[in-house]
Amino acid sequence: MKLTAALVLVATLGLTPELAAQSVSASEREALVKLRVERGGQAEDVDALIRQADEAAAKGLPSAPLTNKIREGLAKGHDPKRIEPIVRQMRTQLETADQLMREFDRDAAGPARDASLVLLAESLGGGVTANDVRELRKQAQAPGKPSLTSDGLANAAKGLSFITEAKLPVTEGTSLVAEAVRQGFRAHEVLELGREIKRRERDFIAGRSTLREVRAAIARGDRPEQLFRGRAEPVERPAAMRPATPDRPERPARPERPARPERPERPERPAAR
Repeated sequence: MKLTAALVLVATLGLTPELAAQSVSASEREALVKLRVERGGQAEDVDALIRQADEAAAKGLPSAPLTNKIREGLAKGHDPKRIEPIVRQMRTQLETADQLMREFDRDAAGPARDASLVLLAESLGGGVTANDVRELRKQAQAPGKPSLTSDGLANAAKGLSFITEAKLPVTEGTSLVAEAVRQGFRAHEVLELGREIKRRERDFIAGRSTLREVRAAIARGDRPEQLFRGRAEPVERPAAMRPATPDRPERPARPERPARPERPERPERPAAR
């Protein structure tokens, strides 16, 4: 009876059982509506946004990244019509990441897969294409070694996305990241390698360092902590040397307080007779 009643309720709401089980929770929906209303909007303004998360969940995709992005936009007071295309693009990236992972690892499942899927989707949002991911996996596969796991692939793709964001050649970046994977770098080390290159992007753009040099060092056996040893750290100018901005003008120097004149000594009175 309970199951029948649940199915009737689902049919009444016009939802499939899968969507009802995985859609945005009532508490999350209420929180998003409250955010919109508190900023002068209408409750129905968030319907189209929530629908994006519901439809993603119905396909078995993690909806948390979408609801988080919706919450972030509403909290900043953005118009829902401005938020919707961003959420739709994120949903598309999740769908593409899901397709890629099904190509490479059909058996992956559970929270670990969701985390890898979200990270892979982030790399797609950072400028890496589906074909870049396929080429990266192909190059990273060492002969006689186990296939790259979903977690390893997602971290490698995210590391490559940092290199892509630095406007460095994606082909050289792919070869570098693949070399790191073949040399046994752990998943988080590959990701940090890409982040470190992004931090030093000025050196790479100016030609003081090259991706080929770093790849050659990895091929020689250098470990992550050795790759940038002895190279100057990227530094920012100290705050005192930064030019003043309209938002924060520099304070004029405080004038020195003039020295107080010394008090003249009082002459001694003559002794009384």
